[in-house]
Amino acid sequence: MLHEIDDLRQERQRVEVRPSTEGAPSVLTVFDVVPAVDPQDYIRRVRTVLSAALDLAITESFEDDDLPTEGIPAWFAAVSGAPGSEVAEFSRRGMDRYHTAINEKSWDLQWWLFEFDPDNEFRGWAWWDVTQSEDGRVRIWTDSWGESFFACDELRWLLYTAGADEVSGPFLADTPEWVQEITGQ
Repeated sequence: MLHEIDDLRQERQRVEVRPSTEGAPSVLTVFDVVPAVDPQDYIRRVRTVLSAALDLAITESFEDDDLPTEGIPAWFAAVSGAPGSEVAEFSRRGMDRYHTAINEKSWDLQWWLFEFDPDNEFRGWAWWDVTQSEDGRVRIWTDSWGESFFACDELRWLLYTAGADEVSGPFLADTPEWVQEITGQ
């Protein structure tokens, strides 16, 4: 799926601020997350990494072999193999959970960042929103253009390494389900 620069700007805005219910797609996809850390810290970590990745997607040409990593949080860079920082315990645990759940190798930081190349046709999702239930569970809402099966292991990598014990989904959800969650808070 190609991501136009204007679409990336809108996605970047949704990472920072909850989108309006007006103009929402009729179907979203949701990932249910059981964080092993404080849910607010967890949400902040996910948003910070996505903000930095989307900033690169908007501003960089993706023509070089390496993208700048200055804006990437040290904890995420470290768990993604960048030298120089110790891997935080929550990230190490999330990495282990990812390996158990997905049975894939760890994501290299540059490899992960290149998933956000606007010309990359493999990232099959765009950030939509995040909600939290009273029991501490977190729901990550994405726009997958109505698809129930799409490439999303880079998102799973982030969700686990930000401090998740469990990530399930994606599941298709009608947008009224998302609206109910945001208005019920």
